[in-house]
Amino acid sequence: MEEKITQELKLAFACDLYETVKAARKNREESVFRHTMADENGQMVFVGMFPKKEILAFPDLTEEFKAKLSTFNLLGVVTDGKSGLDMFHVGGANKPFTTLTSAQEVARCLADEPLLAFLELYFRVKGVMLDFRVMTYEEFLKAVESEVFKNTSFGQMSDAQELLAKFQN
Repeated sequence: MEEKITQELKLAFACDLYETVKAARKNREESVFRHTMADENGQMVFVGMFPKKEILAFPDLTEEFKAKLSTFNLLGVVTDGKSGLDMFHVGGANKPFTTLTSAQEVARCLADEPLLAFLELYFRVKGVMLDFRVMTYEEFLKAVESEVFKNTSFGQMSDAQELLAKFQN
C-alpha cells in the first residue's frame, strides 16, 4: 500500500475526529467520549475516547490488547449491538485528547495498521467498495472523488472540492 494513501486516510480521519475533540472540551467532568461515524442498516461504527483505567474494566481483554494501551486511548468499534463487536485500538496518547490543538496532533496519535483495518470495516458498513490497500495513489484519489460525488448533496459539493484539493497537495 502506498504511504501517501495511509497518510491521507489518517489525516481525513483525524480531521473528522478533531471536531469531536473540540466539542468534548466543553464537558470537563466527562472522561469518555464517543464519535459516531455511521449508524445504518443495524450497524454502528464509532470511535470511543477512553482513559486506560476505564478500558481495563472491559471484560475479556487479551494481554496483547492491554499492552497496547496508553494513558488515553482511541478505540474503533463496529457492532450490530447483538452478536458482538469488532474493537480496534486505533491510537493512544499520554495526555487527554481534549488537550490536542489540531487534527495533525490527533493524526500523530494514530496507529496505522489498526486504523486501516477499522476503516475497511467502516467503508463496508457505509457501502463504499474502496479497496485502498491495493490501489495506487491516483486510483485512490479517483475512487474517493467518485464516492464523494455519489454521496454528497449539491450544497456540500464546494466543501468536498476543497477537501479533494487538499488531498492532491
